[in-house]
Amino acid sequence: MPLHLRLDHLQSSDNLNAQPMTTLLKTIHRALAPLLFVVVGVLLSIVVMRVVVRSATSQEAQSVEKLSSHRLISDYDGLFMRVGEHYGIDWRLLAAIARAESKFRPDVVSKAGAVGLMQIMPYVARRMGVEREGLFDAEVSVTLAARLLKENDDMLRLGRNFDSEERLRFVLACYNAGFLRIDDARRLARHYEDDADKWSTVATYLALLAEEEFYEHEVVESGAFHGSEETVAYVRVVMRHYKRFCRKTER
Repeated sequence: MPLHLRLDHLQSSDNLNAQPMTTLLKTIHRALAPLLFVVVGVLLSIVVMRVVVRSATSQEAQSVEKLSSHRLISDYDGLFMRVGEHYGIDWRLLAAIARAESKFRPDVVSKAGAVGLMQIMPYVARRMGVEREGLFDAEVSVTLAARLLKENDDMLRLGRNFDSEERLRFVLACYNAGFLRIDDARRLARHYEDDADKWSTVATYLALLAEEEFYEHEVVESGAFHGSEETVAYVRVVMRHYKRFCRKTER
């Protein structure tokens, strides 16, 4: 066979062999193209979501940091915000309590022995797993205060539809005088068919617990109480601070 014919024959054979491979590659490409498109789309979506989440988290953190850095109320705004968010308590209420209790001083010890920023009694802290020295730590103090507020709210069993301001007054009264004292006053109010869900009424019965006729009553469980004036004044002062702080932060 002439050389040029042999070369033509070889080239023709190579073309014939290449055709099936080309066809196979085209088939694979057509089959995988949609899948690759989906995979790339998913990967892009994940990347975008991560960017958005990081951006949102960063913006939220910056927002809180920016807010607290402005020192709207005290140097502890950021702490009140973090603890308040964790326990579902308005941070301005925590600030109001700190203002009334210690004027935002974490090193204060009262004549009665209450310690720290939120003026918690050592025996109460011990019940919650914290020793007296720990109460000088602002974060520990605020955290225990938030736990006490939630604990008192739960024990009062005021219901979801209870007036929000009245609820705060009762919770604050418990924070100052102790749940058992407020519970005794409410028991007396119920016994005399009075409104045990109204703070001004309960405050009246709280004062009566200083009199033997009432603290010896069968419905009273914790005996005499002589601190009603302080408790009533405390509730009034904290509520005043709280409302003022709310107005200040909403400007």
